[in-house]
Amino acid sequence: MADKSIQQLGKSVFIKGGYGMTSETYKYWLKKVLLFCLMGMIVIFLTAKGALAHSNLQKSEKLEIFDDIGGNFTLHSSRNHNASLKDYQGKVVMMFFGYTSCPDTCPITLTLLKQVIEKFGKRADQVQTLFITVDPERDTPEQMKNYLSSFHPNFIGLTGTKKEILEVAEKYGSAYMKNPTIDSESNYLMFHTGYVYLIDQSGQVRAIYPKETEVNQIVNDIKGFLFSD
Repeated sequence: MADKSIQQLGKSVFIKGGYGMTSETYKYWLKKVLLFCLMGMIVIFLTAKGALAHSNLQKSEKLEIFDDIGGNFTLHSSRNHNASLKDYQGKVVMMFFGYTSCPDTCPITLTLLKQVIEKFGKRADQVQTLFITVDPERDTPEQMKNYLSSFHPNFIGLTGTKKEILEVAEKYGSAYMKNPTIDSESNYLMFHTGYVYLIDQSGQVRAIYPKETEVNQIVNDIKGFLFSD
């Protein structure tokens, strides 16, 4: 039923245009309509499962625990060994889903996370950044290692099979998809959410930051965990 309604929506575009369409042109515009519908579904999904970061006025030790988001997982790291989230227990983790060919959101976010890390000086080793690729076809461990090292030497990339990455993304309420309007095996873009997940030393999600979040807000929240004793 949904496919039929989408096709009807696509056809209405051409009828209103007042001119004939070839089969290839029709398929091209139908892809555009499908993309619009899929992006709308992603927005609805994220509104239901995602949560914005807490106010700067809230103390980090009082940040709520997101019981329905998160959990342990195991993927292959950019350091060429399997890595699980539980391997980083005892550290505060900043986790982000992206890909190395991303033209905007990823480099902006990774630069922000670099600035956060630099605020902790000698205690920076108590904070770990994990970058999970949504593009495992192109993002090999070596590719991620080279890419992430340009931001910070301690950033770790994680990859796996498409199924493994999808399972982790679903655990954290993250969404992504390949741009369906670009018909290329190697030159394409990925649509993906841009949230940063703050995970405490016991592996629980405590805050979810949108890309507009300021460095000081994240720093203050992390300090609440590092200096809570």
